[in-house]
Amino acid sequence: MSARILHAAKEKEISVAKAQPARWAVSRFGRDVATQLMHAIPAAINTAVGRQMDGHQTVKLRTRHAFGGAWPARYEELAEHLRDVPGCQIVRPSGMSFEIALVNNIALLPVEYAKDLKTAHDSPRALRAINKTTLELAKQFGPAPTNVQLTLDSTDAQPEQPHTDILRGLEPDGIVIIYYAAHERQGLLNIGWGEISVNADGIPQWVTSQPLQVPSAPAITGLRVLVDPSAARSAPRFDQARLDSPTLRPRTPGQQVAPPGDQPHAEQPRHHAQD
Repeated sequence: MSARILHAAKEKEISVAKAQPARWAVSRFGRDVATQLMHAIPAAINTAVGRQMDGHQTVKLRTRHAFGGAWPARYEELAEHLRDVPGCQIVRPSGMSFEIALVNNIALLPVEYAKDLKTAHDSPRALRAINKTTLELAKQFGPAPTNVQLTLDSTDAQPEQPHTDILRGLEPDGIVIIYYAAHERQGLLNIGWGEISVNADGIPQWVTSQPLQVPSAPAITGLRVLVDPSAARSAPRFDQARLDSPTLRPRTPGQQVAPPGDQPHAEQPRHHAQD
């Protein structure tokens, strides 16, 4: 490995080590817990994506139904990876088959917004990928929208009361969205976290966000399914080809043939003049 590659890898490790939680994250969780979450959350989503990749490879479908159908893995892995974080509690939403992790009474909700890197997490297409349950919770417990259109009777309007009880009576102090992009063959592509606001029409808008570090590819279990170890061992390498030994056939001086330009002219017989 060249010195340039080693230097670049070292700089990347230093940048990751120096990554600090954003100010809004510190205000929600505290600096120590927020720093811990910045490492635990990508690891959890990375594991969940690996499980989805494994399912996709096992079913052998040409479509993405198996990959997308394993979406509960994201909630399960978050609950498993964050269970030991200080201030964490696990809640099963009403009528749902999955659990939601809350840290410091802040609900952490994962959203897969794309399957490529071309789509930005704050694009209209990505915002449309946020599921209905997440939008309802963000609307009830997330930050208030800043683009509220005032009406004539807005001064007398009463604050809107939550119309659902998704969290079984629990009222979180905030909602943090974990956004990520993942592909069924390439694994986790991008990840970050932040907060959105949802207006009265149900339209979300990012208030703040921060990118997180994508774990290294070998940690994705699904990538190991793509390679058959037995096939890799049986496949010959180019340097394993059999080399034929050169055949040496020594010749006597009389058998050696000189180059055409060096051939001696044959001596012509001399004809004596007849008397």
